[in-house]
Amino acid sequence: MPSSALSLRRHTLHSYGIALVFAMLASTNVYNAQAATLSEAKEAAASGRIADALAIYQTLAAQGDAKAQFNLGTMYMNGEGVVADKQQALDWYRKSAEAGYAEAQYTLGVLYFRPEMVGTPDYTGAIAWYKKAAEQGHEKSQLNLGIIYFRGDVIEPDYPQSARWYVMAAEQGNAEAQYNLGVMYANAEGIPADLPRGYMWLKMASENQDASARRMQKRLHMLAFVGAKMSAEQKAEGEALALKCKQQQGRAC
Repeated sequence: MPSSALSLRRHTLHSYGIALVFAMLASTNVYNAQAATLSEAKEAAASGRIADALAIYQTLAAQGDAKAQFNLGTMYMNGEGVVADKQQALDWYRKSAEAGYAEAQYTLGVLYFRPEMVGTPDYTGAIAWYKKAAEQGHEKSQLNLGIIYFRGDVIEPDYPQSARWYVMAAEQGNAEAQYNLGVMYANAEGIPADLPRGYMWLKMASENQDASARRMQKRLHMLAFVGAKMSAEQKAEGEALALKCKQQQGRAC
């Protein structure tokens, strides 16, 4: 694996979305056909009427509603209104994922890495689910695929594939992907060196206010470190690329 002083602490596989997903009970993107019922379930859960929410999700899940299946899996995972049951949670997540729900696909990708959830980790299955979610535009799945292909600890490293998935997540505003991609370009880590483009992604990451002060400082430090290696012309090009990328809201950068 490539390494250098530029790398610092990077390419750490993320599961941060899981806790948030569990807490929210998938409250967004409700299917129109079931909007009122799912809305009622959300309101019931928010007001502490967990039994009512559970009953609604059970009914809809049995009818094949992917979001309800996901939410029911979450309730089994957390023991909300039911006895906690990891196997039931996994079963409902799989049903939801097989129905095409990206958040469930991402969740399975995370859980398949965890021996406490599945016994022997299923890395092949995890990657397959991440890809299904990523192909639907799921940002955290794209990020994790970039990390997996870069690290090469569960599959052979594939740096162009890593960069490809990082670009997809970075263009959606994911600062971790922007940072990792910036260092890959700046340090020629598996892809051709491109200091202006690396600077562009590092600048985007440094202006992305999504992290702790410590992590923001790390991004600014890396931006300055790379900037100091560049000629005035290269830095001007990097600044211009960053401005254009922001104007395009991160797309086609």
